[in-house]
Amino acid sequence: MQESERQRRGFLRKAGFAFSSCTLISCASSNYGDDLYRLQLASAGKDVMWMPSSRAISMAMLQAAKTEASDLVYDLGSGDGIIPILAAQYFGAKAIGIEYNADLVELSKRHAVRAGVADRVSFMKADLFQVDFSDASVVTLYLGESLNAKLAPRLEQLRPGTRVLSNRFDLGSWRPDQVIAHVPNELAMLWVVPARVSGRWRIPADIGLESDAIELVQSHQIIELRTTNQGLTHPIGEGKVSGSDIEFEIQRKHAPSLRLKGTASPDGKRLSLQTDSGLDRSQVPLIHWDRI
Repeated sequence: MQESERQRRGFLRKAGFAFSSCTLISCASSNYGDDLYRLQLASAGKDVMWMPSSRAISMAMLQAAKTEASDLVYDLGSGDGIIPILAAQYFGAKAIGIEYNADLVELSKRHAVRAGVADRVSFMKADLFQVDFSDASVVTLYLGESLNAKLAPRLEQLRPGTRVLSNRFDLGSWRPDQVIAHVPNELAMLWVVPARVSGRWRIPADIGLESDAIELVQSHQIIELRTTNQGLTHPIGEGKVSGSDIEFEIQRKHAPSLRLKGTASPDGKRLSLQTDSGLDRSQVPLIHWDRI
């Protein structure tokens, strides 16, 4: 494991330990709920013990996702419903909470009525691994390392641009696009689902390469560019994908390096790119790469 990766995981572990220690020390004797249902902190659930998400970190997560009224927020393991309710109450979004504990589902529904957002929020008793949440534009989690790892492949197949947020736990090798660390004693992370651009792409002849095709090799949001010449593969650049947006730099033998920015088409068959020259984008012609 590279040094930067060891440092990152060390930071996440320390931050997570500080948060969990603070929460357990300050709240170990607390009950949560209302007059109809009370739940002890750290009660055992189907897959994880129940821990409440604070209002502060929940708001920070929704703000980092730039949640707005057009969004559909899914909270997987929604507990007492705080994230869906805040998403509707402060951002105008529609939200769905998925929770296995039937008593927590009913508690969440009562909370939504009290908050005046029952028309924009719904809660389902379900196993989150059996629910289709492919229509989400924002997904929030507070689960655990093993459950996050199990969910990660499904999350990465969501529509490009979908924002995924996790309270405290990461998604393994899929590194976050943003770490939310400004809430005291708490930690969350944001990922933007990248377009899937792996494969071979036909490129214009005037791009300055000794090839008419480039292969993009993708690992989550990171891409490497390669060409093949006389049976030999040569790395020629790298870049990043965020949602449908893509940017990369190509190293050329007989010309300065070339920086390109653009977007992937919704069907994933075309990249529409412009040189990153610092000029007004409206004055820079589009370059199209088509998938082979």
